[in-house]
Amino acid sequence: MARIAPHDDFALSRVTPEARKPWFGIAVQRFGQVSALSQFLLGATLGYGMTFGDAALAFLLGSVILEVIMCIVGFIGQREGLNTALLARWTGFGEIGAALVGLAIGISLIGWFGIQSAISAQSLDALMPGVLPTWLWSLLFGLAVTAIVAFGFLGMQWLANITVPLFLVLVGWSVISELSRHDIGTLLTSPAPGPHI
Repeated sequence: MARIAPHDDFALSRVTPEARKPWFGIAVQRFGQVSALSQFLLGATLGYGMTFGDAALAFLLGSVILEVIMCIVGFIGQREGLNTALLARWTGFGEIGAALVGLAIGISLIGWFGIQSAISAQSLDALMPGVLPTWLWSLLFGLAVTAIVAFGFLGMQWLANITVPLFLVLVGWSVISELSRHDIGTLLTSPAPGPHI
């Protein structure tokens, strides 16, 4: 068997029992991953083209479908100590099938990485107009995310422990401050402001 570098986070092998992390730390990091800018973009899009009830139902159904699949795969991965790529290879997809699964996931992640870099760049440019061009903000954001990921799970965990609580406070404050300026009943019953989705 090939030697595994100590910093590769078991990319090509089973995670040993002593190297497994407690569930809470993984849950915090997972929350940080799913509460990304893309989710706010999705919420804004649904909210613009659907009534509150329709948007909430669409979001709920989509989330349930994805989470059921992710929970099943996550449970198997946790029990076996395998990541998604190794699970795909060793559960019937084979090397070629696992490569295709990895390619599909990789293309999706590259796309969302680009979208989040662009949203972050536009937001920073709006907060600090003229400081840097938008393309440079996007490049810097992409490099910062890449640097964090280069440190593996521990680097992402360290960042999640700081940013997730701050993020929850910021989102809570923005929701409360925005809802305090509007009648909640009207928001829940008003028609979609844009073309119906």
